[in-house]
Amino acid sequence: MIKNILNHAVLFFCMIFMFSCEEAININTKNSPPVIVIYGCFTNEQDYQYLQITSSSPYFDDEYNRGIAGANVFIKSSTNDTINLIERIPGMYHTKEEIAFISGLTYYLNVEVDFDNDGVKETYTATSQMPMPVEIDSIALRSFEIMGEKHHALYLYAQDPPTKDYYLDMYKINGSPVRNKISNYTPMSDIPFNGQYMNGLLMQLFDDVEYKSDDSVYLAQGDIVEFGLARIEEGYYNFILQCEDEIRGESPFFGSPASNIITNISNGAKGYFTCYPITKIEAIVE
Repeated sequence: MIKNILNHAVLFFCMIFMFSCEEAININTKNSPPVIVIYGCFTNEQDYQYLQITSSSPYFDDEYNRGIAGANVFIKSSTNDTINLIERIPGMYHTKEEIAFISGLTYYLNVEVDFDNDGVKETYTATSQMPMPVEIDSIALRSFEIMGEKHHALYLYAQDPPTKDYYLDMYKINGSPVRNKISNYTPMSDIPFNGQYMNGLLMQLFDDVEYKSDDSVYLAQGDIVEFGLARIEEGYYNFILQCEDEIRGESPFFGSPASNIITNISNGAKGYFTCYPITKIEAIVE
C-alpha cells in the first residue's frame, strides 16, 4: 500500500514539471529576424500524414506563426519510394493519400520554398529513421483515493528493449484525443528500466468525473481509454524537452529562455522532422 502511494506521488510531481510547451513553436527571441520552421511527425498508422511550414514569431509576440505557402515538399525512403505532399492550406502540407510509414526504413525530407522572397527557392532537408515498435502485453486502469478524492491510474505491462530508448505516451478517451499537443507531451527515457519488463509501470493519472475541472482530464465508469506508446528517436526527445524550456523559460538564476532549440532541419531552419511507430491498446474504466 505504501509503495503504491509513493508511486502515485512520484508520478504526480514528475508530471508537474514535464507538462509544458505550446504547439506553435515560437523559437525566436525578442525582435530577431524570423526563420523558417518545419515540423512534421510521420507514423506507422494508415492515415494522411502532415507537415507544417511556418515563419517564427518574435519571442514576445502573441500571434501564431504565419504559414508559408507555395513549397515543394516530398519525402524519399531508403527503398527509393517517393512520397509527395500537397498544400492543404497555407503552411499545412499532407500526403496525397493515406499512407503508413514503415519501421526500419530511413526517410529523407526535402522542402523547396522561397522563404526570403528573393526569387530563388531555398532547399531544406532532414533525415529520420523509424524505430521498430514496442509490443504491449496489456494495460490496467485502477482507482484509488487521495485525501478523499477519487483518481484513476493507468499501468503498463510491456518488455523494454535492451537498447537505449525513448517514448511518448498518447491517449484517447471514448475516441477523442486528449493531451495531443506538444504542450502536453510527456517524453520518457528508459534509463530507469532499460532492458527490463515494465511490470505495471505507472504511466498516467486521471481525475474522476466527480472531481472534474476545466483543465483536468477525467474518467467515468464505462469510459474507454485508448493508450498509445510511441517509440521515438533521441533527437526528437531532446527537441520536446527544449521546447518545454523555451515556453516555460529557464530559472532567472540559471539564465534566459532557451533560444537555440535543437533541430535536424538543414540550412538554418528550425523545427523537427521525425518518424515513429505507435502501439495502441484499450482498457475500460470498471
